[in-house]
Amino acid sequence: MVFKVTWYNTNKTVVLQQYEGEATKDDLYEMAKESARLLNSVSHKVHLIVDERKMDNVLNTSDMRFLEKLVPPNQGAVVVLVPDHRLRYKEVVHNMGHKIAPKAFVDETIFASTLEEARQYLKEAHNIEFDDTSVE
Repeated sequence: MVFKVTWYNTNKTVVLQQYEGEATKDDLYEMAKESARLLNSVSHKVHLIVDERKMDNVLNTSDMRFLEKLVPPNQGAVVVLVPDHRLRYKEVVHNMGHKIAPKAFVDETIFASTLEEARQYLKEAHNIEFDDTSVE
């Protein structure tokens, strides 16, 4: 498996999605299904940190529609980790995706370059508490 989907704090208010190698579209789909399974296991809002720093797949409209169908109603903010040189591209894809799949490409999508930036955003914007062990 080239991805990992885990709870990122003991309160189960953040899920961390990470790629650990070269990912295919099938890996993307499986990761989205696993993430949805975790979110569906609780009733409260859950925010996502999606680490795409090692992933370079290009999404098409079919991919976006597939992801849209998987979004649980309790999904909150999405913080996407991207390398600085891919930031503008990811913003363009997000804007296009928001028109096609607004639940998958939520308004509150934030781009960050480190896990610490993502944690800081969720702490400040949503009062999320992280355990000391939740580090990069």
